[in-house]
Amino acid sequence: MPSLSENEIKQLTLKFLKEYYRYRQREGGIELSSDLRGAGGIIADGFLSFPLKDGNLFQATFEATSLDTRNEVRFRRDWHLLTWDAVAVGLLLAAVVLVAGNIQGVLTFKNYTWAGCLSVVVIAALFGAMLFAAAAFGLRRYRYIYAIEQFKQYHANEQWVAIGEDVFANHYNDLYYEELRQQCIRNGFGLVVIRQNGKPLMQVTPSREDLFKVRRREISFFSQEELAAFARHGNYPKWMQKFKADDMMRFGRQRRYQLLVSIISLLAISGIFYLESQIIEELIETPEQYRARMEQVRQQNEENPQGLAYRVDTPYVWPPPFLREKDAGPYIDLSGGGGEAQPAVASKRRRQPDFLLSVPGSDRLLVYDCSRLRNIKQTFYVLQEGLYPAFAAAEGRILDLSQYELETSGLWLGCFGGADNSYVVFFGSMYNSEEEAAQALRTYQTRLADNVLGIKIEIRTISVNPNR
Repeated sequence: MPSLSENEIKQLTLKFLKEYYRYRQREGGIELSSDLRGAGGIIADGFLSFPLKDGNLFQATFEATSLDTRNEVRFRRDWHLLTWDAVAVGLLLAAVVLVAGNIQGVLTFKNYTWAGCLSVVVIAALFGAMLFAAAAFGLRRYRYIYAIEQFKQYHANEQWVAIGEDVFANHYNDLYYEELRQQCIRNGFGLVVIRQNGKPLMQVTPSREDLFKVRRREISFFSQEELAAFARHGNYPKWMQKFKADDMMRFGRQRRYQLLVSIISLLAISGIFYLESQIIEELIETPEQYRARMEQVRQQNEENPQGLAYRVDTPYVWPPPFLREKDAGPYIDLSGGGGEAQPAVASKRRRQPDFLLSVPGSDRLLVYDCSRLRNIKQTFYVLQEGLYPAFAAAEGRILDLSQYELETSGLWLGCFGGADNSYVVFFGSMYNSEEEAAQALRTYQTRLADNVLGIKIEIRTISVNPNR
């Protein structure tokens, strides 16, 4: 017996539906039509309607499928949806791995560099996507049936799938038929098989209750005569201009949730990379490590004279410059010998240095003249350790204290225009107020603890002569 054509299945299904709804309560006759078109590329092979007692219009549509068009009811893999899901899961896993690893202090630029962290992200994303695709490949979510997905696009009171008897090899042990039947049950659609002799065999009745609620849109259908009228007047609707009846994948599911998850994951990954790029590594050293590094710098400077080409204009820049014997020559002969005796005033003003600064971890002193202190215009305060009549005495005291890791400085009081030519040896820096000096004094007294050296510290006021 030859297969039933699609048109024959349409006519037999219309006859079946008219009989099926014959006793349904209504307020008028039943209207039947076939081959309708609706917005969005919707095709209704058959349409039945009648008015209800409440004034609403009851509508039922069906999709007719013959052996020649069996691909309309046979599922195929929705590779686009599977790919989007896999990408979203992969990016989400990569974001979770990066954020968790960063919080734990493992995945940081310090440990892996930015390239290493990026590699971890890429590997995690690929692994997550591939693992998900392999595990989810057989899920029903990715079994796309054209007729079912088209029904989901628009609202009708009841919808049917009508197939010829020979569309599937058998109706008891065929994977494609079982999937069609299960999707009809799950979505509330009816399923009827038209036998070769024209008799219908009902498999699933449609749900009386709308399972989609308000998730489907209301559309208007147009008959072939109405479409022909559009063609004659040249005013095709926009959806008709883009209509592609042969594209059976045109009702694929939206990917907005996958896109949202992907964007959030990428923002999280980008945020971690940005925060890591803003981190400045801190160098924490003990005093012993610091002295060892300064000694290494000093040795490098001695081996490379070019490194001493610059001149530092203040004794308060750290690390201070290390001066060689020849560099210190214009200020003082540190050995204390050689040269003819000079007048007392000339020796103090020209041969003797005016300001001495001890260097941590070194047996040398940095020396400067009074010109380095010209910017001081007002009275200041120092924590005086002692007052010494000559440079040699002040130098010796500073070097002695440095052996106990006590850093002091020496200052010739004649720098400020006074009559006193002594040297004051003091702790710390120069303070602008007596309150600052008092606070510093308490700090140094605490550091000296039991003061086995018998050091006495007092606040000394040094006045500056404006006419110096």
